[in-house]
Amino acid sequence: MELDPTQIRSYMDIVATLALPSIGFDVLNENIGGVDIETVKHKSSEKGKILFFIHGGAFAFGSAKTHRPAACFLSKRIQSTVYLPQYRTTPEYHFPVPLEDCIEAWKGVVEKHPDEEVFLIGDSAGGNLSAALTMYCRDNGLKIPSKLVLLSPWLDLNEDSASCQINAHEESIFDRDDLQVYASHYLAGRSPKDPLISPLRGEVESFPKTMIQVAKNELLYHDSINFDKKLKAAAVETELDEEDALFHSWQLVPDYLPAAKKSLEKVARFLNS
Repeated sequence: MELDPTQIRSYMDIVATLALPSIGFDVLNENIGGVDIETVKHKSSEKGKILFFIHGGAFAFGSAKTHRPAACFLSKRIQSTVYLPQYRTTPEYHFPVPLEDCIEAWKGVVEKHPDEEVFLIGDSAGGNLSAALTMYCRDNGLKIPSKLVLLSPWLDLNEDSASCQINAHEESIFDRDDLQVYASHYLAGRSPKDPLISPLRGEVESFPKTMIQVAKNELLYHDSINFDKKLKAAAVETELDEEDALFHSWQLVPDYLPAAKKSLEKVARFLNS
């Protein structure tokens, strides 16, 4: 029997308790812009850098708990405060609610830190929301991220996307059917061609310097490659980091997986450069 999103959320939160304790970090819960946000800050962090981290999970699951190990790792490496917005998820809520929550949280964090660099990072569906948030900010006169990091982003929800065609059955964690099911929950009848739903179909001019990290065997590999090409064509400075064979969102477990630690070290260097 397949698990529904509510069951997957509970399972992921239980698994998240196996992460190493956040010793040396301040972990707080705040409400900013009407959105619940977990704030992670290493005790050595200094004023000057802010990281806004949008979690992935097919728009349906994932949380600050599941992404706290990666947030703690980056907080220490770049000496920043990390904000993890707890946006509302599908199937209870669909587009544009998750994106609107991220927009309001972003506005609140930027207002709270008007003179500081604010970086944006997201994995999988969180990568989608990060790219869409960047587009929204650019088009609506809001502060855009100082730098953008996309970890195996899901950037095209169309059924004819390259990721749905080429690597459709190569990785066991997800397959094409999974993408279509979770896309339908998020779309709720809307067109997947909307750039705020499928950022790969939108314009990327004036995007900040962007890093994309992905594994070649991933279902979403070609979303990443095609977005990198699109950014380069728009004269956006990019850094593409490809791994040969790793599971989706491997970066989330740096305490246990050497490859995750290595990849997040690369992200930290990109943000610190």
